[in-house]
Amino acid sequence: MNSTPSSGVKEVLMLHHSHLDVGYSHPQPIVWEIQGEHIDQAIDWLERTADLPEGVRPKWTCEATEPVRRWLARASASKRNRFVKLCKEGRIGLAALRWHTAALIDRPALQRLVDGKNELEQLIGAPIRVACQHDVNGVPWPMADVLLDAGVDLFVMAINIHFGRPVALRPGMFLWEAPSGRSLRVFNGHHYTMFDQNMQTWHDSVDRMAEGWSALSRRLDAIDYKLDFVYLTSTCAPVLWDNTPPNPFTPELLQRWNAAEAGPPVRYVTFDDLRERALALPEADLPTLRGDWTDYWSFGYGSTPIATALNQQSKPLISAAEALAVGREHSTLQRARDNVDMFDEHTWGYYITQPDHPQARTTELLKQAHAHEGHELAAFAVMDGLERLAQNPVADTGIKGVLICNPSPYPVTVQPRLPASWFSQTGVPVERTYRTGRLFYDYQSWGRDYPGADPVAFGPLELEPFAWRSIPLAELPAPSPTPLVSHTIETSHVERRELNVLSAMSHLREIGRLESPFHILRYEVANGRIISLVDRRQDRELLAPGKGLDFFAFVRERPDALVDGSRYALYTADLEEEKFDNAGWQDWEPIRERATRVTDCSVRVSAGRVTLERSVQAPGMTHLVQRITLLEHDPVIHLEAEFEVAQETSPQGFYLAFPLAMSAGWEAMFDTAGQHVHLDEDQLPGACRNWVTAESVGAIWNQEGAVALLTPDAPMIQFGDFHFGPPLDAVPRDDNPLLLAWPVNNYWGTNFPQVQPGRTTLRYGFLSMPEMDEDVIRRHSAGMRLSPLLWPITHGGRDAGEGVLAS
Repeated sequence: MNSTPSSGVKEVLMLHHSHLDVGYSHPQPIVWEIQGEHIDQAIDWLERTADLPEGVRPKWTCEATEPVRRWLARASASKRNRFVKLCKEGRIGLAALRWHTAALIDRPALQRLVDGKNELEQLIGAPIRVACQHDVNGVPWPMADVLLDAGVDLFVMAINIHFGRPVALRPGMFLWEAPSGRSLRVFNGHHYTMFDQNMQTWHDSVDRMAEGWSALSRRLDAIDYKLDFVYLTSTCAPVLWDNTPPNPFTPELLQRWNAAEAGPPVRYVTFDDLRERALALPEADLPTLRGDWTDYWSFGYGSTPIATALNQQSKPLISAAEALAVGREHSTLQRARDNVDMFDEHTWGYYITQPDHPQARTTELLKQAHAHEGHELAAFAVMDGLERLAQNPVADTGIKGVLICNPSPYPVTVQPRLPASWFSQTGVPVERTYRTGRLFYDYQSWGRDYPGADPVAFGPLELEPFAWRSIPLAELPAPSPTPLVSHTIETSHVERRELNVLSAMSHLREIGRLESPFHILRYEVANGRIISLVDRRQDRELLAPGKGLDFFAFVRERPDALVDGSRYALYTADLEEEKFDNAGWQDWEPIRERATRVTDCSVRVSAGRVTLERSVQAPGMTHLVQRITLLEHDPVIHLEAEFEVAQETSPQGFYLAFPLAMSAGWEAMFDTAGQHVHLDEDQLPGACRNWVTAESVGAIWNQEGAVALLTPDAPMIQFGDFHFGPPLDAVPRDDNPLLLAWPVNNYWGTNFPQVQPGRTTLRYGFLSMPEMDEDVIRRHSAGMRLSPLLWPITHGGRDAGEGVLAS
């Protein structure tokens, strides 16, 4: 790498752009309007300034493809031609990705992020080789492979360290080793707007620019900066930081700065200009870093647990609809993808998050509407595919059979539980089922029944990957006459020494015992507390209850109001410090409160399963019911948390804890965009370890065995202990670790909602194994994300048969 010290920096490269935040500065529909206006303004401005000297002759960069594509769809032929001419002259620059993404994007959506790239390349007649992500704190590791496959050879990251921190070598360059083993060149740059913030351009003063350069130069010296150029971006701050128009006042200021020679000259650049400088550095001079760029900001998903769960459920539905389509693209499927992808754009809402602020309400509703609409459209596409596969007439009478589909790439065992009404409609007209909006899953694996009358249970059926079977109701197998799950109550004598009695006194304690072929769960009948969970195949106790925490234990976390109950107790924002990567994390000491009591505890036993249900009184909750289900054919313990959070705007977080009996030195992993990531080992230095956003699973293991928490609805997990606070360089691996689900929090002070009203149910799965087996985890996490699909076949529909879906 060039050894020139920062005091010898020869040039400042300034990229001028409008940062795309879909909702932060304006409601979402307005953002698209003003982003289009900015392109119009940029074209006019660039043409007016064509005679300015090289360097201070303005250039404009469109950092995302979506605003450009929307503008092109409405622009006149004349405007399109002017746009293309400026692109070919190097005055307008383009980047490869649709927008800036959040951490839960899946692999198919990562592929869709580059969909607009080819369209724009054909328009301008040149390749787009640079991708950028501004403002986000990280991206899933598979992003590197997606970009390389798309022909991108430079990835520019400009993270915002608020509530986070940068990975190593910032500002600087490195080679990012992708999961495939290939390497992508990364320019790990300053946060966007840092030209304005460092050079204080809003003062229109060369002297103030000189002060800013002096401070930045000292910072670069302190970190031993090696490059002979500095790359910074400019918006139109402080008028606006996000969704900003071109700034027409900057060229004249730069002319004065360059003439004064008060520091290195500044020139306008596009990403192509930056790429030219970046690729001039030999690969041999760049360090190679490997691993996931794990996102700190992902804890914001906990601000919208209902919408987040729906959006997570939509993704496997889209995959199932694609398999069912058999080459026929359903008209609603692309709309479902667009809504899912828009929910995964990095902006959640308005910069002011008070629930009574009118624009906060609007942006939050519009953001979450993408999750709801996407789910409805994805479900409709699945139901339409099932209806066509069932070959049901538009109008018919009665139900004669069931269509069972396995949309996953793994074999499954299904024990159908069908609505009793299916068996009583022998001559009743049947409305086309998908019009009712009811999509039937294998509710057996959800641990619950259909609403209404008790379902009719049947015996197990095996389905191969992507297979379907059409079975007459009369030919479904009967359930096993000998149940493999059970519930019993044991009575034991427990000695207790009273304070005022010298002799020991004995009292009776009732212990409930739930059994399946895979586990034995024991709980205290009087209070619902779980005291033991044994893996029968290993004869291993899985739990180490402590600190008042049992299995699936509720915990509320909040700052101490007697010290500082505000968000500043967690993080103090200081833009002057943050621009030099000095984050405002506080070493806070939170109060953690457990549930106060179980108000009701009951057990239901039915064919093939047993469920313990606890109604819990808990701080910060107006309603909390937990269900723990053991199944006779499935080693996964199925869990549900049905809850409603009190409408409290003060900062708080809610956890569901699993205290594990495991010796020190354990390992952990989670998945992101289809990639398994080993904690610490497979993460970039400086990326988030404190918490992770798991697409479907987080696991802990050592030589004693492994456990995995399946997360089809709520993605946030912490490993080992409570870690919300200053960033960790590595997660401590103490004995008896906690595995923490983190479904809800409102810790953010901007962008993310402070409250989300409404009652919801989140699903989890708990899997124990004798050893870590990633293939087993993949199979069970796929089954949790989308259970087998059940669909009625009417009298005129398909006869008995079987086949394979398009995979």
